[in-house]
Amino acid sequence: MVAEAQRSHAATASAVEGLKEQADANQKLVSQVGGAVQRIEKRTEERVKKAVEQVAGEASSVMTANLDASNERAERIIAATARLEARQLWSAAAAMCLALLPVVVVVAGLWMGIAGLITGAQWALDVDGSVWLGVGRWLVVAVGLAGAGYGLFASVRWAAGLVETWRGRGMPTWPSWRKR
Repeated sequence: MVAEAQRSHAATASAVEGLKEQADANQKLVSQVGGAVQRIEKRTEERVKKAVEQVAGEASSVMTANLDASNERAERIIAATARLEARQLWSAAAAMCLALLPVVVVVAGLWMGIAGLITGAQWALDVDGSVWLGVGRWLVVAVGLAGAGYGLFASVRWAAGLVETWRGRGMPTWPSWRKR
């Protein structure tokens, strides 16, 4: 029994030694695996950083390209707007000239009529006593005044028709004999 206890004790000591060696090997393996895991984590972190930097770089370049394209379109729109504003300015100036044209025509007609009346009266009175020359000259002055009066009437009629057209009523119907 003592021999058997010694054998059992030796086998237990041997098993304990084997387990200690196995524990040391397992601890060494766990250390190696832990180091490998840390290296893998470090590599993964570096790769993720590189991927994030690359994606961010691509996104910023795409965003920059989109901003440049938007700025270019905005500049073209601003240039087109400036051209339209210039055309509208010229159009407004032309409309103002057209609006003032009837007034100028009427004022010029009145001025010429008054000037013609004064000049014609002076010319008709300067006959040096000849009655028939005075009568003839007064007839010429009367015909001239009638022509100037008709011109003034036509100018006023034209201006009134233009004003009616500008009011948006279509073509003017005044005077009544022009109605269809």
